[in-house]
This record gives sequence, structure tokens and C-alpha cells, in this order.
Amino acid sequence: MDMLDAVARQVRRAPHAVALTDHRGARLTYAQLASGARAAAGGLAALGVRPGDRVGLVLPRATDLFVLELAVLLAGACFTPLDQAQPPERLRLLLARASVTLLVTDDDALAGASGVPAVRPGTLLAHGGDGPGDPGARPRDPAYCLFTSGSTGLPVGTLVSRAALDVYVAAYARLVGAAPTERGAQIGSPGFDVTIDELWPFLSTGASVHIASDADRSSPRALVEWLRAHRVTQTYLPPLLLESVFRIDGVDLGDVRLIRTGGERLAAYPPPGFPSRVLNEYGPTETVAGAVFCDVSAWSDRGVLPPIGTPLPHIRASVRDRERRHVAPGTPGELYLGGPTVAIGYLGDDERTARKFVEVDGERCFRTGDLVRQLPSGELEFLRRIDDQVQLLGKRVELGETEHAAAAHPAVRRVAVAAPTDGAGRAERLVCFVQWHPGHPDAGAARLRAHLSARLPPYMVPTEVHTVDRLPTTPSGKVDRGALLRLQPDRARPAPTPRELVRVWEEVLGVTGLGVHADFFLHGGDSARAMSVVTEIGARLGLRVTAREVFVHPTPAELAERLAEETW
Repeated sequence: MDMLDAVARQVRRAPHAVALTDHRGARLTYAQLASGARAAAGGLAALGVRPGDRVGLVLPRATDLFVLELAVLLAGACFTPLDQAQPPERLRLLLARASVTLLVTDDDALAGASGVPAVRPGTLLAHGGDGPGDPGARPRDPAYCLFTSGSTGLPVGTLVSRAALDVYVAAYARLVGAAPTERGAQIGSPGFDVTIDELWPFLSTGASVHIASDADRSSPRALVEWLRAHRVTQTYLPPLLLESVFRIDGVDLGDVRLIRTGGERLAAYPPPGFPSRVLNEYGPTETVAGAVFCDVSAWSDRGVLPPIGTPLPHIRASVRDRERRHVAPGTPGELYLGGPTVAIGYLGDDERTARKFVEVDGERCFRTGDLVRQLPSGELEFLRRIDDQVQLLGKRVELGETEHAAAAHPAVRRVAVAAPTDGAGRAERLVCFVQWHPGHPDAGAARLRAHLSARLPPYMVPTEVHTVDRLPTTPSGKVDRGALLRLQPDRARPAPTPRELVRVWEEVLGVTGLGVHADFFLHGGDSARAMSVVTEIGARLGLRVTAREVFVHPTPAELAERLAEETW
């Protein structure tokens, strides 16, 4: 049974059961979800949307967004959700690269500047009629297109087929035990592949999905309270948030029985007595989402970092050398993923598609670019990337894309971007190294960061910019990023006082009157503003702080105490 049929069966089974709720007070039953999606699908068809067409969705993270994703699928088309928090210039770039037939948005400025036909969501949802009949979409047609950072300087769109989505949703629902009694949480950003996990396995099995506000999903303590208040039974939490939750003494998660995590390396295990099972998830956008899983709550060898686990039944995982030959267990190699959930390829990029989607042993596989090894237990252990891609705050970042954007600044002669890592090998921040054109009036770190902030999402904007006379190179002529990071001067500066950090909190949050025990996240902070704190502390105090430290030590008093422990 495909996903659309599974959702329709739940509508017939329990039409009055709650399907979706959001932070704005919306509450949709399965009957309302279905009627809204059918009406909007009819509106899409009336506007000329046909199978295979891409429909851009730039909307708030609320019930309407997901009703319209379902509507696009019912119309036989391909949905392309984009996070509206991105800079307008980047949104226009992504819409152009997606070649969308229609844009659905309530952002009138974006609609006017996009260059494509646009419609407001309310217009579609209010469309009369019962929707189109069978639009004639085929299993191999695209269901959705998600964009990730691109190594050549431009974001890349991954096309996933309807058949791949069907297989994945059914397999994931079985894995996590999705059922009508479950209450799932939705916290992922639009355009992030984890939203597939959060939504469709639950709606296809009759569960309810509850959409958290931005404030609730960004603060560890606020999120715990929200999960408890909404009686959520399982949720996704990115490692940064989850590790912060691990540190809350005596944490009460209410009804949460299962926490799924992924997006970057998990570097901690649940503490003794932690009330929920934790499932570590690994998988690229190019295989829908999760492909490999490990129950870290049950993992006994805590002398190693949590493994990524074993593949879902439909996934064929293999570890191979540079000649694409299998390597022996325990030997590092690149992870290849095959099976029915491998994506169609990259939109409009045949060369990249041919390089990353390859046939081995008679099967089409995706080359992940991740170096792994098989442990004696059979579980897979992630080691590192074999290229310049990093995961930062759970998001995929190609250093080349940030470099490309920086190189477009008129004062930049040459540029390189590097990512220092923590003890678990995870990227902590982006650092930009620049050779300026001599005497150029627009040279300067602040102007470069402003240039990048207008073109890139916040997590891709470097928190530090350093001027260099030259960029060191490796023997092969490539920029030596490791040497650049070693060039950074050690800063022997005293740790800041809590009052100094209070002023940073107030500047970033745009408030006054905070005290030294004010929790950054409970006063409007989120992950993007945490990056601003990192930048502001560097600019004002000359100190290097990571967003992780802000999450773990969210008050000025706690962070000042943490910084006093180290010599900078």
C-alpha cells in the first residue's frame, strides 16, 4: 500500500481523530486534513499543475504547510518546501534552481520577486470541489525536492521518487512503532529531511502530530516542558538539543517513550535513569532520510562514541575502498547505500548525479562520502567525512558554498573557509580566512559578514573572519585548511564577567533588564541567535565560544564560569 492510500485508510477508519495541531491553535482531524488537501489539490490542478511539476512551498511551520504538502502529492506533483527564515536572495535562488511551476506563499514580496506564478495558501485551501481524480502520477515520478549545500558553490536539489517515499514511510513506521495511540512531535525546519520522519509515518498510521513553536523547539528546558504538556510519546531531537537534555538533572519527559536523533554525530549516551529510549539515526537526504539506526540506550560498550548502527531491512549497506571493492570488517571505507529508497538524483546536475549515484554489483547505490567501519557486533561506526562537507548544528554545509559566496565580495582576492572540530570530531563553527585586494574600501570582517548574511542561512555564515597574507597549500596545490586553523593566534584574555555576557545577551535578544541567571533560550533565543552570541563574544571580548557551549551553559553566570575554566 502506498503512503497516500495509507493516509486515506486512516481518514476512513477514524475521521474525527486528531491528525495535526500547531502552536497557533490549529487542530485538524483526519477528515479535515483530507478535505483541505483534496480542495487544495483541486486548486493546484485548476492552476495547471500536472504530474512531475515542482511546487514551491514557502510558508510558516504550521498545519497549512503540511496540508499543502499532501495536496501537492494528491495532484501528482512534487513539493519543494523552503525555510522562509532564509535570506530573500537565497530563497529566490532556490526557487529558480528548482524551476517551480507555482509558488505557494503568504510572503507578497517574495511572490512579486520570484518570477513565477504565485498563490496564497488560503486561496488553495478554500478552493471548491472535491479535488482532482487520479492525476496519473507514476511511482518513479518525484514526490519532493529538498535542497542541501553544494560543493561547487550553489545549493543542490535532491529529487526523491514517490515509490521511494512509500517504501521509507512504511519501513520507518514499523521501526518506531507508529500507531493511532502515538503522539508525535514536529520540530524540524521546512526543507530539512527529518520532517519526512516526523510527519508521514505517523499520519499514515493514524497517530497525531503536534507542531512546536520556534521558541519551544530551540530551548532544551522549554522543549521538555512542551513535550510533557502535549503528552508527546516520541520525538526527534538533534544531538545538540538532546545532549543538553541529558544534562538536565532529574529530567521529566512525561509520556515520551522514544527519542530519535541524527543529523550529526551523537557524542554522549543517555545518563543512568534517563526515562526514554534513544535511537541514533544516520542517513542522507539522498536515501529519503534515515537509513541506518542504533538503539544507543541498549548499547553496552560506552567506551566508544555511539555507533550509527545497522541498516533498515530495505537498505543494502556496504563498506568499500577507492576501487569500490568490499573491505574486511573493521577496515575503514566509504559507505555505499543501495535499495529502493535511493533518490532519483540531483535536479539539473547530471555530472554530480553520475558521480554520486553509481552502480556496484548490479545495484544502483549512493556514495555517501562518509568513512565508516564495521564493528565486531556488525554495527557501523562513523569515522569522518572524506571530503570538505561538515555537519554544523545538524545542517549539511559544503565549505565550498560559503567560500563561493565570500569570493563574490568585491574586496576579496582569495578566500578559504575551515571548520574547527570538537573532541568528537564535530564541526564547532565556520572560520573564514581572507586575502583582501590591497586598499579596497569595502575590505573588512563586518562588511564581509553582512554580505554573506544576505546570501546564506545563518548557520553557513562564518562566526570569525581573519585576514591573512597568503593561503597555505598542500603539496597537491589545494588550500591547507588545517594549516590555516593552526595560524589562529592563541588569545590569552581573561574570562568575561557575567555582567559582560549579560550585555551580549541583551544585544542579541534586543531586550534590557536581564540578570546573570537569565536563560538565553527562555528569553527568545534560538539556534540562529546562539550563532550571533558566538560572533558577538568574539567581536567584543576576543574570545572563542561555540554554539554548543551556549546551549549547555545558557545563562551569563554559567557561561562565564565555563570560560573561566580555560585559558584562551
